[in-house]
Amino acid sequence: MNLSRRNFVRSGVKGAFAVAASAGLASAQQHSDVSASFAHIAFGGTHTADGADTWVTEFLFTNLGGSPAPLRLRWYGDDGQPIQVPVVGGSRSASHQYQIAPNSTLNVRLDDSLDALTQGWAAVDITGAVDGQATYHSRSSSGPEYRAALTRNGSQEGLILMGGGVPVTPVPAPRSLFLRFDNNGHATGVAFANVTNVSQTLALDYLDRGGAVLMSQSIPLRPMAHTAFVVGDPRLTANWGIVRVAGDASPFSAIAFVHAKGPAGGSFATVLPLVC
Repeated sequence: MNLSRRNFVRSGVKGAFAVAASAGLASAQQHSDVSASFAHIAFGGTHTADGADTWVTEFLFTNLGGSPAPLRLRWYGDDGQPIQVPVVGGSRSASHQYQIAPNSTLNVRLDDSLDALTQGWAAVDITGAVDGQATYHSRSSSGPEYRAALTRNGSQEGLILMGGGVPVTPVPAPRSLFLRFDNNGHATGVAFANVTNVSQTLALDYLDRGGAVLMSQSIPLRPMAHTAFVVGDPRLTANWGIVRVAGDASPFSAIAFVHAKGPAGGSFATVLPLVC
C-alpha cells in the first residue's frame, strides 16, 4: 500500500491503496487456515535516475521460548491469489519459511528496490512463544523517511493479529469492529483482508463524533482477497469520527492509516481496530 502523503494524493487509489497490505482482526474459524495475519503489506514504488519513492514493510519476530520456533509467511494479493514477494537477503517467493532459535529475533524486510508499488496482506503461521510486529516505511530520496509500527503480544494459538499485532480472542458471529478516521486536516486510508476461503461482504458505516451516520458502503471480498482505499468521499470532508465495520460471520483483518497534510505531509500513523 502506498501510505506516503506525497503518493497518497498524487497516485490516487491504485497507487496509494490499491497495492497495499495491512494488519488486522479476528479468530480463525473452520473455513480459515490462517492462524495470524497482517492486514496490509506494501513494497516497491517509483525508481528513476533522479531517485526513488518507495514503500517497505518490515517484520520482527522474537522467540521467547526455550525451543526453536518455526514461522512461515504467506503472501496474498488483492485478488486473493498468492503473490511473489522479494525479501532482502532471500528469494522471491509466495511464501517464506524460517526457524527462530530460542531467545532470538528474526528480521524480515521486503525488498523495495525491484518492483513497482505492490500491495496485499500476509498470513502468518507460527508455532511457539513468538511475539512480533510489522513496520511500514515510507522512503523518498527527496525527503525524510517516515515509519509506523504495528505490535502484537501473547500466544498465537487460535488468534489472528489485529493491526499487525493485537491478539484477538474468538468472537461469536456476527462480529464488528471500529476504526478511527480523520479527514480534518488529515487523509485516511483503510485496508481489509478476507482471511478465509469463502467470499464475504463487509458493511461499513462512517459515523461523525456525535454518532450520526455520514455514509455507508459495502465491501465484497473474494476468498483470501484484500482491498485498500482512500476514505475520500465528499461527505467525509473536514470530518472525523469512526468507521463501524460489520462482518458476515467470517474472520477478517483490518487497519487504518492517517496521513498528515501541510508542513508534516508525508508522515503517517497506524490506527488499530477496536473490537466489540
